[in-house]
Amino acid sequence: NNTGGLSDVGRHAILAALESRKEPPIIEKITVITEHPEKLNEKNWDSGSCPDGHTNPFDDPENASRLKMVKIDTWKDELPNLSEHFVGASAVVSCLGHRQPGWKYPELKKRGLVAYDGNRRVIAAMEEANVERVVTISSFAINGDRSWPHPASKFMACLFKTFMRKARKDLEAMEDAYVRSSLDYLIVRPVGIGEDVVETGRYYLQVPGEDAVGGNMAKMDAARFMIDEAVRPTLHRCSQTVGSKHGTPM
Repeated sequence: NNTGGLSDVGRHAILAALESRKEPPIIEKITVITEHPEKLNEKNWDSGSCPDGHTNPFDDPENASRLKMVKIDTWKDELPNLSEHFVGASAVVSCLGHRQPGWKYPELKKRGLVAYDGNRRVIAAMEEANVERVVTISSFAINGDRSWPHPASKFMACLFKTFMRKARKDLEAMEDAYVRSSLDYLIVRPVGIGEDVVETGRYYLQVPGEDAVGGNMAKMDAARFMIDEAVRPTLHRCSQTVGSKHGTPM
C-alpha cells in the first residue's frame, strides 16, 4: 500500500514499487490511497531524473493488473471503511504530510496539515487489518533529532522553532503516534531532497559517529529506500537519516 503524499517522494514511491519485479520479493499489488489522484497526471514531477516529464503510471496497460487507486475525500474526517483497503497488504509506505503548507505551497493551506491526521488513520487501519510493517517519511531535525552532523541540521532546527512551528508540531505528533502504536515502523529522515537532482540508484544511511551523508538527494532514490525497507526490512521501530554520497554539496 502507498498512502497519500503524491506531491514529492510519494508518487516516486509508486514507480519504485513497480520496479520491484527486477528482484525478489516481487510486489504484485500496489494500492494507492490518496486525496489527490490527479497529481499523477502532472507531467512535471519536479525531479531532475525525468527532464522529459512523466506519464501517469495508471495509464500504462502493463501496470493495470498491479495498480489500484482508492480516492478519499479528506484525511481530516473519519474513514470507517479504510481498513478494508489494507487487508492482505505486506507493508505500507506513507508519505502523508511530507510537503507541508507554507510560502512555497500556499495551496495546501486550504487542505490543512495532514501528517498527523492522516497517519493516525493509517495506524488505526493497519492495526485493524493486522498489517505490521510501515515506512513513513518525516524530516531531520524533528523531535530533537541530531543524527545528521551537518550545519544545515542546526539551521533546520531553528526554522522548525520559528517560521515552521506548525509543520514541526504536525510531524512530531505523527512520529509520536507511531511510537505509541504496536506497528513495526520506520521513520525516514531524508536530507536535502532536491528538485533538480538526478537519481543515482544509490542511497546512503547516516551512521552515528561517521561523516555526514550528502545533503542533496534525488526523490527517486529516497523512494527506493522506502520501498526497499518496506519489503526487505532491516530497521525496526526507529528512525533513519538517509542522504546522498558523502561530500555531495547541497
